[in-house]
Amino acid sequence: MKQLTFILSLVLATSTFSQSNIQEKPFIEVIGTSVKEIIPDEIFLDIFLKERMEKGKKLSLEVLENQLKNELQRIEISVKNLFISDVNSVLSKTSWFSKEILSTAKYTLKVTDSKKLKKLFECLDDLKITEVNITKATHSKIIELKKENRIAAIKAAKEKANYMLSAINEKTGKPIKINEINRNNNDSFAFPNNMQVNRYTSGVSKLKREKTIVQFEKIIIETSIYVKFEIE
Repeated sequence: MKQLTFILSLVLATSTFSQSNIQEKPFIEVIGTSVKEIIPDEIFLDIFLKERMEKGKKLSLEVLENQLKNELQRIEISVKNLFISDVNSVLSKTSWFSKEILSTAKYTLKVTDSKKLKKLFECLDDLKITEVNITKATHSKIIELKKENRIAAIKAAKEKANYMLSAINEKTGKPIKINEINRNNNDSFAFPNNMQVNRYTSGVSKLKREKTIVQFEKIIIETSIYVKFEIE
């Protein structure tokens, strides 16, 4: 029994000694940061179509959708990027003495070229589509760009550790701990700088439309990585 107690005491002492040695190893803690500015290449819009009466005939959603698709093809925006997201019906007054059930539909459109937005707005105006919301803008390779930014941040941390230790004639060893610092910021989307163009109205004059330029903030990806290195 005394021998067993001695062995357990020896194991505990060895374990404590090992932990003490690990804790006493010299180390350096640094934070590496990398920032990327990205121009959005995917702009998302909500387009609202509403059935209406023209010359005594009802223009159905099907007709309005086909008109929209034809215009998109004309200005070289792929109709594959047009998705219907909601449909409703409302009872609307169509004349002094009659009412009609008119359907409304919400579409989401992805535009991959911001230069085509101006042409798109002009087409929507010609089609008497009065409600269009620019909802967000992002980049098609946002995930890959975030990975690249993380790698750049870790390299920045290693570089920082190197030049700090070189000042005292020491060298950076292997990393002991690596953590990404979560800043909780929205680094996947950008929004229009001029929020007044978020809703485009057909009542805007042609001269004003020609001067209207939709500009987006750049997407800023900022990554910070905490790294703890051993000192050799």
